[in-house]
Amino acid sequence: MKLISTLTILAAAISLGTLKATPAHADDATTMQISPDDSRPAGAGSAETFTGGVTVKPLFDPNGARTFGSAEVSFAPFARTAWHTHPGGQTLVVTTGDGWIQQWGREKQAIHPGDVIWTPPGVKHWHGATETAAMTHIAIQASVDGSAVAWLEPVSDTDYVG
Repeated sequence: MKLISTLTILAAAISLGTLKATPAHADDATTMQISPDDSRPAGAGSAETFTGGVTVKPLFDPNGARTFGSAEVSFAPFARTAWHTHPGGQTLVVTTGDGWIQQWGREKQAIHPGDVIWTPPGVKHWHGATETAAMTHIAIQASVDGSAVAWLEPVSDTDYVG
């Protein structure tokens, strides 16, 4: 009996047009979009921009309404970014593990799960795992004139260890 009632309600909803099938990749600016996890595979971080074992999983890119993008970045112990800047700034949200972040000309600082780090536009910095612990963070950065990051020189092992 309950199944019949559910089917009756479902049939009525379909006939009234209240249920719509909208593809996950809809381009309509007024339609919510779903980006399935398996449509955004993780890949190894480039040896030109990272030192050590780094995996980057895209989360979302800028679009017509959103001026920022995001990725989940996982660092193996001793792995880190190269020095870099962001023309629109960057927010990091540490999700697991322990890491370090350093602004050019300043001491490196420890970062831990739950920490949120704001790096203003144009500030030269690097971030990564500690020597003994892996670390994962969500990186969110604005794009300015189509660019979200300017990669610079690698962080040397001497500078990393400090």
